[in-house]
Amino acid sequence: MKFSFDPDLIARARQIILHEPNLNVLKPEHEGQYSPLVVAIQTELKKREAVGLLLLPDLSALANTTVGIFSDYGCEDSASNYLTYSFLMCAWGSLATFWREMKKHREISGLDVKEIEFKDFGMGLMRKALPGYLDLLNGYVPGLLFTVVVDKRIVSLFGPQNRATGEALTKMLEEHGLKLKPEIAEKALRVVHAAAFLIGLLGHEGQKIFWMSDHDAICPDLGAHNRLLALFQNVLGLYTDRQICLIGGALPFSERSTDYLDLLSAADIVAGSVGQYFTSRDDLGEKDARVKEGAEKVLVWL
Repeated sequence: MKFSFDPDLIARARQIILHEPNLNVLKPEHEGQYSPLVVAIQTELKKREAVGLLLLPDLSALANTTVGIFSDYGCEDSASNYLTYSFLMCAWGSLATFWREMKKHREISGLDVKEIEFKDFGMGLMRKALPGYLDLLNGYVPGLLFTVVVDKRIVSLFGPQNRATGEALTKMLEEHGLKLKPEIAEKALRVVHAAAFLIGLLGHEGQKIFWMSDHDAICPDLGAHNRLLALFQNVLGLYTDRQICLIGGALPFSERSTDYLDLLSAADIVAGSVGQYFTSRDDLGEKDARVKEGAEKVLVWL
């Protein structure tokens, strides 16, 4: 990490920092409707704030009017002890420089239009391009990259740890047009409530939201993604009273737009790297935990 004492640079940095954030996202009038997931998130944020370790972005800085959400979810394979849910919350109006510099980086590194993915860290080309990609994310994407890690032994965060809870969640989501199996319904609610909490924390009055999620069981097609967005809009009122002008979203486009994929990749590689580290720590201990080559760069970057 590079540090600077340039007063102009420091002044510009202060412009995009959220000063005196309101960490009371959960509202007393909705007590009893929140899952342990968002309660734990708010508690941890307050702990970090109390010891001076919390720094959040102001996503309304520099006249930004749209919050971009890019989310990916990892470690669903049987080898992992955890599930990970990663969200890049960023200032959409301030991404032009990142996109321009990434095009240069792709050309120089030889990536061309290849998507940056955790599963491809075994490729020499990917490992070579990774440090530059992380530097560009760090330097040109104003926002927060937030990852939730959940032990797989926790069956549900929305009720008792039994089959009846999953069936109840499935029935509830079916009323919103989402026909999902119990385990997928649980995943959808974890994702939607975490994203809604983050908008309650970082969103501003009158802003728009653009949400891109990777193709997976909760968003297998555009229709399912639109229904997920409708569910997100429905639960958003639990986390904010602010007026949101427009909520829209997309899945990765068929033409593989690297502008969007380069933001989605941030969530992908963090979800994979963090999940692999926690599982290895369980198996080998913190001192001897191991991750695949490339993942250690992501963890140090975080």
